[in-house]
Amino acid sequence: MAQSERRHAMTRTDRSTHWDSNPGVKFASLGVGLAAFLATEVMHYLLVPDIGRHWERLLAEAVSASLVALLTARLIHAENQRREAALLRMQVISEMNHHIRNALAAVSLTTDSIQNQQSIRVISDSVDRIEWALREILLRRKPVPEKEQDRLRYFHSQGMAHAVGEEHTNEHH
Repeated sequence: MAQSERRHAMTRTDRSTHWDSNPGVKFASLGVGLAAFLATEVMHYLLVPDIGRHWERLLAEAVSASLVALLTARLIHAENQRREAALLRMQVISEMNHHIRNALAAVSLTTDSIQNQQSIRVISDSVDRIEWALREILLRRKPVPEKEQDRLRYFHSQGMAHAVGEEHTNEHH
């Protein structure tokens, strides 16, 4: 039963994202195709009115306009899919951000019951790094140049190595 419901939901989703099911895409594509047909006909009429037979010219223009309409529909469909994928990514990022921050709040609150100051500092630094990553990396709007990526990785790996080194040093004393 659940499997057939899932299959039905997937089929419904596939249909809803297909460009044929969207009347706006149809009208826009037909409008562009009609405009291409009319523009071509006007250009032929103004520039070369006596080229070929009229019905052959109209047939060729109609085929060309149909191709333009189909290409327009495909472009609009691709853009809609890209926009939907971006929206999905943003929703996932927002939800992950929310859940991770809630978990971090609980971790931060547990430091009140810990007596070891070194452990408190390591937990607090780790929480700060995770919050920084949520704020600076997860919500980034454009790619970072490769040089900048290497610098950021180096900075954070050094910070983590420093924190771990301090922890080992304090354990041995």
